[in-house]
Amino acid sequence: MSDSEDILKFTEELIHCETRHHLSDVERAILTTVLEGSRKTYEEIAKECGYSPKYVRQHIASNLWQSLSQVLNQKITKFNAKAILEHVATHQETIDQAALSMTSSMLPSPLTSANKEENILLVDDEPENLTLLSDMLEEQGYEVQQAINGTIALQAISLTLPDLILLDICMPDMDGYTLCQKLKADSKTQAIPVIFVSALDESWDKVKAFSMGGGDYITKPYKVIEVLARVENQLKIKRLQQALIEKDLQLQEALQKLEIITEKYESATSVNTRTSAPQLRTEGEEHRVV
Repeated sequence: MSDSEDILKFTEELIHCETRHHLSDVERAILTTVLEGSRKTYEEIAKECGYSPKYVRQHIASNLWQSLSQVLNQKITKFNAKAILEHVATHQETIDQAALSMTSSMLPSPLTSANKEENILLVDDEPENLTLLSDMLEEQGYEVQQAINGTIALQAISLTLPDLILLDICMPDMDGYTLCQKLKADSKTQAIPVIFVSALDESWDKVKAFSMGGGDYITKPYKVIEVLARVENQLKIKRLQQALIEKDLQLQEALQKLEIITEKYESATSVNTRTSAPQLRTEGEEHRVV
């Protein structure tokens, strides 16, 4: 296998099988550039794809090489990626299909298991922040909704309960603290985890955020890796809590069934005891019988 398009397709399938991550257009552009031996820079790729050079270089490219390094269990960089991928694609095209099949069945699909219909609501009055967060979360398979203020956020939540909310603090009309307080006061929404995302970096701001019911706090300007890690952490906690609730319900049902079975057993035992016990007569009764 020597064609760059075939190697790109092979690499994309390999990453997806191991990490359940679908390559973005920018990641494909970076890999295509490397596989074709082009001298195109990250800056040129960023300009073509409509991203900032810094974001492409420090986040998208960095995450791509890190993912490949984990998948192939060796250090992958922009400079050695072509040679290593050509070697792997040529000599290990199947990459142990049995192992990949087992891995594929165990790992969650972005839209069918761990991330199944996981809906994240972004609340921020800055459109640029909404766009950036949406792009990075949608690339990971999450469904994303946007709201530019607290009022619109409440309307969106009334229609569809999100699994997680990323909430800016400084917004007109209704700030993030007030919105979070409203959500935590409502039994229908109080269980939704909230991550505050703000430029405020004082300890008091963070303490207030947690006192209002926030589950985490991210300071702007944020790093993509940090945002994704904190998002997944909150969603994982939510999944575990839901699993505990379901297990508790199952345990309660099992105990109720056990109580019913125990009552039936005790009732049956009591009847058998009464019917099989010998009838004792008093001395007076014996004389009367005679």
